[in-house]
Amino acid sequence: MKSSMQFISTLFFLIVLVVGPEMKMVVGQPQLCEAESINFIGFCSKWRTRTCKRVCMSEGFPDGKCKGSFLDRKCWCNKPCAM
Repeated sequence: MKSSMQFISTLFFLIVLVVGPEMKMVVGQPQLCEAESINFIGFCSKWRTRTCKRVCMSEGFPDGKCKGSFLDRKCWCNKPCAM
């Protein structure tokens, strides 16, 4: 039992060593916080993303995008999170 646990932990460590360098981390960019727009009216589509962005800017956010499933797309406003 002890040797199998040792084998599994060694295997896990080797996988992390091999796969680890492939993972990329964005350094220097703040994370984005999202909030659903309270003033956007209507269906949010890829053709109305500009309208969504304008509404978000009027709410004090620097950016906004239409996100969600096909029938349930909503206008989401984005801003850098305060750290």
